[in-house]
Amino acid sequence: MHELGEAQDLFEVIKKEARKNGLKKVSKITIRVGEASGIKIDFLRHSFLDHILPQNRIVKEAEVDFIPETIKLKCRDCKREVVEARFNPLCPFCQSGNLEIIAGKDTYIESIEGE
Repeated sequence: MHELGEAQDLFEVIKKEARKNGLKKVSKITIRVGEASGIKIDFLRHSFLDHILPQNRIVKEAEVDFIPETIKLKCRDCKREVVEARFNPLCPFCQSGNLEIIAGKDTYIESIEGE
């Protein structure tokens, strides 16, 4: 379950950003989870809420939102962008297989709120 490692990495980012912005307590965290990231939201939620939050005072009472990010592709040949609910290896416009994932491949902190 690599989601626990991902949750720990995300917490390190949260600590760094909280310190940088002078936050003593984090009240809300929004995490984007790309559909092509290989991370399962339910497992990440469990890891974060059951293992990270209870053990760390700065985020212990934070509200955490996990938002899926749809895969967005760009065709390198016709330059058009495609939003895909599931990955299709061909461009629907020109049928090229020369596609690049431009969104939905990462898991990241979208926002942190606190005092």
